[in-house]
Amino acid sequence: MTSRRIGLIGTASRVAVGVGLLILSLIQERGGTLTWGIQVHEAVLGLVVFPVVMVAIVLVARRSSDGPIRFTGSGGLLINCVVLVALFSLAYTLGAAALFYGASLLVAAWRGLPGCEATVLPNLLLGRDDQIGCPIFSPVDTAEARLAHRSQDGPGPMHHPDSPRL
Repeated sequence: MTSRRIGLIGTASRVAVGVGLLILSLIQERGGTLTWGIQVHEAVLGLVVFPVVMVAIVLVARRSSDGPIRFTGSGGLLINCVVLVALFSLAYTLGAAALFYGASLLVAAWRGLPGCEATVLPNLLLGRDDQIGCPIFSPVDTAEARLAHRSQDGPGPMHHPDSPRL
């Protein structure tokens, strides 16, 4: 088993958002009232089609890269945001997207994996470490990594506010 690559905040936030998304995937509006349930097409899209599409994207992308794919800059963030907005804006894909991302987040939290939840399942299935920019969790992962690095290096030199700095 690999070591955890996210800390307590990254894990807790992924669990919270993942559970929230799974609950969202179960809420249906029918005739103006909210009911619990999931449509067959949402289950197929969220648990089969979306994961297969992500694996296919990674397989195609890895043809152009020997190492892990890193699409984490502003372009990666922009494309990921466009996909998220599109999937969560359409009534037909809302439940499926919530199911896919919610389940992926829980897997990421359980395995301690950083980065975007969309790459979690392909990375596990293919034994890779590909990353795309994630508007929510990339900043959390970066901040936690910095905090962990600082704590390993120790507190560093301490300065009194009135003492001169060298």
